[in-house]
Amino acid sequence: MNVSCPPPALPGSYLVIELTNRCSLACVHCSVSEAGHEHHTRTGYIDPALVLDLYRDLAETGARFDALILFWLGEPLLHPHFGPIYREALRLAAERGTFGQVEVHTNGTHLTADRVRLALNDAAVRQVWHFSLDAARQDTYLQIKGLDRFEPVEANVARFVAEKGRLGARWPRPVFQFIVSDRNEAEVPVFRRRWTSACARAGLPVRAAAQNVPPGEDAVVFFRQLDCPTAEEQARQNAVFRRAMAAEGLALPRPAQSPEAVQAHNATACSGFWKSPVVGWLGDVTVCTRDNLLHNRVGSLAEAPFSALWWGQEMAGRRARVAQGDYGGLPTCATCFIPRSANYSELSPNEIAAQAAHDARWDDRWDDRWDDRWDDRRKAP
Repeated sequence: MNVSCPPPALPGSYLVIELTNRCSLACVHCSVSEAGHEHHTRTGYIDPALVLDLYRDLAETGARFDALILFWLGEPLLHPHFGPIYREALRLAAERGTFGQVEVHTNGTHLTADRVRLALNDAAVRQVWHFSLDAARQDTYLQIKGLDRFEPVEANVARFVAEKGRLGARWPRPVFQFIVSDRNEAEVPVFRRRWTSACARAGLPVRAAAQNVPPGEDAVVFFRQLDCPTAEEQARQNAVFRRAMAAEGLALPRPAQSPEAVQAHNATACSGFWKSPVVGWLGDVTVCTRDNLLHNRVGSLAEAPFSALWWGQEMAGRRARVAQGDYGGLPTCATCFIPRSANYSELSPNEIAAQAAHDARWDDRWDDRWDDRWDDRRKAP
């Protein structure tokens, strides 16, 4: 691949990096709560060197993602080197335009004073921090989150809001997230009032939104629908979500409006193969955050650079097949219903064509240029 011909910048693209699969909670809608789940039989932190190599690779490749998301199946603020990883992402975004914005999703358990000081800044890079809260009462929080951390988490997030207002810091944009289900539907109004009031006291503009975080820099009290493991349960929870949002007078994007049954068959080209690479804490690269068993694993950053994995021949072949609706060898994808949900990035024929043209220009010599550097670094003590 020629660096003078960077990969196309696809709208809605995002790169996910799992800093750790360890978590301080055990949410019922997360694989952390599933006893014996393969993703959590071994736990740890991503090697910061892998992340810095990835950043460097993206810069040299000329790649651009709309967002970098530092989160997957663990609490990112637990990583002992979170600060340097975060700051380097901001530098890369500002100097090279590699990321349109940098996002952190945190449950707030480790939103300590030093993390708050790190977060609040006026850098020339869009930043969004999602606070995954999901409850307005202690008993509901325990039921959903698995552990009783309600009061300290609320105190941590309230401190963040107050400090952002006191300093007048531009970033990050706070998003107070509430995943609506039949467990917490009744608390939607209370949750909205609580965080709207907290922002008002701090002098922060705030609004409420459903399913999609709207453009802007103001704080958002954000309600989204629950992702479910089966089409039947998804249809049931979709109805709960529509009812709760109608009661709040919040508009929904078109896929979330539909009362139709959810179809558990994917016959369309899924954007995950184009727009949402996911890097696990061990360096494994896959195509979707739902692939927590790594059935669609492409390779590992411990063995090859990201560019060689994501824009190399293997992924080019997968994209060509998936563009035709062919999910042979990808059973998880064949029965996935997410491309018909609101939690999905669209994919146009023009975007498919642009990526196909780039894939056709891939030069294996690009892989060769990395080989010596990769081998030397991996041999280093």
